[in-house]
Amino acid sequence: MRYFFLLLALYQTYAATALPSDSSTVLPKPFTENLIPKNALVFYVIGDWGRKGKYHQRKVAEAMNTCAEVAPPQFIISTGDNFYTFGVKSTNDKLWKKSYENIYNGNAIKETDWYPVLGNHDHYGNQQAEIDYSKINPHWKMPSDYFAMETKTADNTQVTFVFTNTEPLVHSNNTATNNQWKFIDSTLSASNSAWKLVVGHHPVYSSNPMHGDSPPLIEKLKPILEKYNVQAYFCGHDHDLQHQQPKGSKVDYFVSGAGSELRPSASYQHTLFAKSIAGFAMVAITNHTMYVYFIDENGNVIYQYSRGK
Repeated sequence: MRYFFLLLALYQTYAATALPSDSSTVLPKPFTENLIPKNALVFYVIGDWGRKGKYHQRKVAEAMNTCAEVAPPQFIISTGDNFYTFGVKSTNDKLWKKSYENIYNGNAIKETDWYPVLGNHDHYGNQQAEIDYSKINPHWKMPSDYFAMETKTADNTQVTFVFTNTEPLVHSNNTATNNQWKFIDSTLSASNSAWKLVVGHHPVYSSNPMHGDSPPLIEKLKPILEKYNVQAYFCGHDHDLQHQQPKGSKVDYFVSGAGSELRPSASYQHTLFAKSIAGFAMVAITNHTMYVYFIDENGNVIYQYSRGK
């Protein structure tokens, strides 16, 4: 038994510092602009953040702004639970200012576009109000409860993003969810992009004891991701930072749900990294490589990973 726990401790130590591109790097380390390749498409991913600046939210926002001063994101992705505890009531809800506008207002990010998805807490409120807010604030890009977006890197490499509404996908099976499944499948099928990334709120795989894996997504979404050679799935829901990579899978599963309140984390057989620390993900994509950095609330890189197409 003692031998088992020794192996587990060694594995977790490796998982927390595994650097496929540079195994000699010691983490954590301050983020610097030389970590981002020239001409890369840069975006940030943050989830489970909307708490009026409480817990770690404001400090994470400040870290995002500091990083953006040297590596400005083309946009920010929110993996949901944008407003606690019961979503927003309307487009005029005070939470828009208290949890969003007055928090992510640093000079380097206040004009940055956001592409959000709905979390389970957003579903407790007025979901349509989060969609309609796009008409009020041009930086809030949410045309529907699920949608797709295409963009290009500076070297003209095309990237497709599919933004999903996972709350109904994990809890119901009706005509509405069938329409969304068809949308996900048809969008990825039609895409000729070199990079295909999918965003949702609920994890497909997660080692966090609070929520963990989502069996309905493992059953239905995972095969779609693999069929169309999707490189990564980004989500939140569990309040930590994770990188899961099931054996034999070409899809990387990232949890970025540490934008505010945290919960204890854990590791299991799929885990390359899992840590209960406030922060966000920074992603940089070039023609050939995707780089993912987990950055904590102090602006330190606590994990980095790279992969080819």
